[in-house]
Amino acid sequence: MVPAIEKANMIFSFLMQHPEGASLKETSTILGIPKSTAHRLLSSLTELDYIEHDTHSGHFFLGPKLLSLSRAAERRLNLNRISTPYLEELSSRTRETVKLSIIRHQKVYVINTVLSPRIMKITVESGTIFPPHIGAAAKLLLSSLPDEEIDEYLEQELEAYTVNSVTDRETLREEIAAIRSEGLARDRQEETIGISGIAAAVRDSFGGIIAAVSIPYLSALRTEGELLPFLMECVDGISRRLGFYKDDEHSSSAQPTKE
Repeated sequence: MVPAIEKANMIFSFLMQHPEGASLKETSTILGIPKSTAHRLLSSLTELDYIEHDTHSGHFFLGPKLLSLSRAAERRLNLNRISTPYLEELSSRTRETVKLSIIRHQKVYVINTVLSPRIMKITVESGTIFPPHIGAAAKLLLSSLPDEEIDEYLEQELEAYTVNSVTDRETLREEIAAIRSEGLARDRQEETIGISGIAAAVRDSFGGIIAAVSIPYLSALRTEGELLPFLMECVDGISRRLGFYKDDEHSSSAQPTKE
């Protein structure tokens, strides 16, 4: 445990229990933190908007940035709760492992996984991290970023996981353009030889891409065409629950059902 982070956590917990705020002396004394250390931490956290300081009373309060973090965490938890029955049905109907991924700070995180009901299956654990240029979900989420963020990411060296990994910048830009046009992304055995994948976008009420649902599958046993209709029903269903509606001619309003 990093001492400064541990003490900051103590301060957050203390102020959470004191909505009326607390002075430097109270914070230092009750938490057993040297006054000079408490002052440095409170000053830094105030500068970063994690804490607010009322100069009139001298009291410190939890700051607005924590509210933003809380809302972000709540959106993620709500996304998991909303998406789970759709992912379970998608896995049941395709008999494949399915996953839900998000992108943060140039890293793609798997936040929800439903494993295939088969005895022999592809396994991907929640919490797994992928680079944005490797895999179907990763490339779809990369394509959702503003062009300047994509340019920034492409400035670094792109690691190849297999001989099929796309590491040429211009080729990747062309693929990003195609993903944006079609709304689908594909993994052509780029992370693991023998495993392909397809991904589609989950959208919020404003139409923005907030996540990707993907299906990895054994290239020798399945085809994209078998899986695509079920995948699109899944992302349409999740997106509708999040308040996104598009032309009903191209989307399904069906709710998930249990077999």
